[in-house]
Amino acid sequence: MAATGEREDPAFPVGAACRIDSRSPWRQVAEIPVGLDPEGIAVDVARRRAFVACSRSDFVSVVDLDKHEVVAEIQTGAEPIDIGLDVQTGRVFTADAHSDQVTVIDSATLEVETALPVGGYPSGLTHVPEFRRLYVGNSLGSTMSVIDLDTLETVATVDAEPGAGAIGVDPTRGLVICVNFVAASANFYDAGSFEEVGRLELGTGTCAIGIVPERGEAFIVNSIAGTVSLVDLDAIEVVEETRTGQAPVGLTVAPAHDRIYVTNRGAGTLSVLGVADRQEWSQIPVGNGPGGVVVDPYDGRIFVANAGSQTVSIVEDLLAAKPPAPVVEKASPPDGGAAHESRLGGEEVHPQLLRLLVRTVQRGGAVPRGAAHARGGPVGSRGGARRHLGGDGAPS
Repeated sequence: MAATGEREDPAFPVGAACRIDSRSPWRQVAEIPVGLDPEGIAVDVARRRAFVACSRSDFVSVVDLDKHEVVAEIQTGAEPIDIGLDVQTGRVFTADAHSDQVTVIDSATLEVETALPVGGYPSGLTHVPEFRRLYVGNSLGSTMSVIDLDTLETVATVDAEPGAGAIGVDPTRGLVICVNFVAASANFYDAGSFEEVGRLELGTGTCAIGIVPERGEAFIVNSIAGTVSLVDLDAIEVVEETRTGQAPVGLTVAPAHDRIYVTNRGAGTLSVLGVADRQEWSQIPVGNGPGGVVVDPYDGRIFVANAGSQTVSIVEDLLAAKPPAPVVEKASPPDGGAAHESRLGGEEVHPQLLRLLVRTVQRGGAVPRGAAHARGGPVGSRGGARRHLGGDGAPS
């Protein structure tokens, strides 16, 4: 245990726990062991459960949100990556990449209802209640499958591009957006006709998307580029790019739509970005190799699937708003030399992209990418090299 001068500071164990410090902009609630390589995660608010797609275990771990423990494991197809819950039907859907199917699970009985064939290597899915449609990105098929949530029939198969994966839906504008992490692009479709109405070139390794309809904005993660692109949905153009932590992979929009959360696979952190200012407010340490992320609308807690540590982190973001920027004095270079940027190799690449481009590299393995970009930012931010944080959010 580390001495603080006034009290002992207990180590944070795996399992149900809570780490609190009034100085911290975040709180660690629990870290729960699940199956191998957890990627996608969905929350059932009514039943107080989380469903976690464990890609190398070929099952879904069901987590009790009150007890913080796994209560069931549901077998799926091979390599479930993404997962979603339709509240109206009570169905859970998993994208089973190596089975080219979507598994349908009854969230009440925890039994598999059926399996639906889709395109090659489905790696992303989403839905919105308004349209009663499930959208599935098929990476090797370069297509998007559209499935009726009620009848479970495939109503359309739409051409996309190599690496079709994560999908976002803007119900206000009637847009469906498929991001393609191999092609480094996004296709925009009319939600009614499924006709393509636009296309964008994006950063390398596009792999996640979140939408704020009332602002007409989408946020798209570029994993290898290490950025988040801000897209104007009316003009269909990139407005701005924000640098995050190393190798960002997952993204979700907070229920209040004032911030987004981005998981940084290479850094083991969760970036908090302001929607209005596009600035990084903080970084929250989570497990190793974080990927899927979701917010529980019941209590605002954030759930992160950590593929590297085979766990789910539960954390709380305690920031009411953007924190004040720290005052940093510019230091003179030693010996009168020129200032230089920190250099860091071993940048990680999104696991789906690794499988398609470098089959010999194991999931989650580090791929040398040369120098990382140094960044400045507010509380909890990092430059190129990873720093370890203590339980109070301060660097150790």
